[in-house]
Amino acid sequence: MEQESGVAGSFIPLSEHEQRFYSGLRSLCQADTPGKLSSSKVAELFKASQLPPEALHRVTEVCGAKRLGYFGPPQFYVGLKLLAAAQSGLPIHLESVTA
Repeated sequence: MEQESGVAGSFIPLSEHEQRFYSGLRSLCQADTPGKLSSSKVAELFKASQLPPEALHRVTEVCGAKRLGYFGPPQFYVGLKLLAAAQSGLPIHLESVTA
């Protein structure tokens, strides 16, 4: 399977289905600046997960977007994987999506 560059040089595995689905979501969140996604569109998408605000804040911290100040594709993909992990009851840790 292909792997997508993750946070801090790590890699997260993405299935073919995830690659297609996440790429479609990324295209919905494109900003005018190349390499960056629209923060408001990403926030709207993440809120649709119906996770509590604390969990969404934690996802933003763990994926690296808070530190960078924006969502690039790697942070977006890691964020989506973290959302899925949290919705499945897993802890919001990078290890939850890299194992």
